[in-house]
Amino acid sequence: MGEEPYFIDKLTGLLEESVLTEDEKFMNFSLFYGKDCRVGEVINEARQYPTMSQMRLVMIKEAQTLDKKGELDLLEHYIAKPMPSTVLVIAYKYGTIDGRKKWISAAAKTGVVFNSEKLRDYQLPSFIENLAKTSRTTIEPEAVNLLAEYVGADLSLLETTLEKLRLQLGEGKRITADAVANSVGISKDYTPFELLDSLINRNAEKCYRVATHTTSAIQQTIAVLFNYFCNLMIYHYLADKSNAVTEMKIRPYFLKDYEKGARNYTKMQAFRAVGYLREYDRKSKGSGNFSADSGQLMDELIFKILH
Repeated sequence: MGEEPYFIDKLTGLLEESVLTEDEKFMNFSLFYGKDCRVGEVINEARQYPTMSQMRLVMIKEAQTLDKKGELDLLEHYIAKPMPSTVLVIAYKYGTIDGRKKWISAAAKTGVVFNSEKLRDYQLPSFIENLAKTSRTTIEPEAVNLLAEYVGADLSLLETTLEKLRLQLGEGKRITADAVANSVGISKDYTPFELLDSLINRNAEKCYRVATHTTSAIQQTIAVLFNYFCNLMIYHYLADKSNAVTEMKIRPYFLKDYEKGARNYTKMQAFRAVGYLREYDRKSKGSGNFSADSGQLMDELIFKILH
């Protein structure tokens, strides 16, 4: 159960593939959908003995629709004393079930209750890297950031995009930021990450050029900059900078950005940058009486950070 359907689909797919062989499925696999079934039918199937197999697999997909009818509570008696040869799978998407319900607490004792939570933004890069490793593909850190920023937290779409890139580039080829930019239809030269790189290097001309041509929403850009300058403050105050990667929970590749940023921005300048970013995030969302458009706000913000 849970808000993130991706992991639920992956687990149910894995169980469909692994519990029974293709020959065994013909007589021993029963698949139900919540909107089209009653729990009584499911329990009757679950109580059947397997035919020419050690196991039976009974699965309810979209079980959240059954919950609206109050039928899932009827599982309590079966789950308290389940058929040992039956694997019963209940896939409940886009929400969680109250753990105080008797059938859920019984399920936790008899089997496994898995809560599929939405990934936070900071977890997306690691997820993308793991997806790439699973398909034996290497990917540049900049490409990871672009995918996280422009594809976002739609995990199924991330997986599809990575697979598309892998097929386009060919087996064993490294996924680059340029390849990602071409695939998702953006210009790598004018992304929030290019603006951040320009700010780290205090390259004012490039900052304004990127800001002028970017198609990214101002809030999207501010979020990238805010994350960096908050981390830069942490880096400044680390007593032992040799442990920066562990303490800041960043990938080693990005350590150089903080080393350079610390040389180009003092503690106070980094602190002020965070304040400016908070201020312009509020302004971009219409807080206060401001007539400036997003482009003007971004230009003002860049000027204040640099000066």
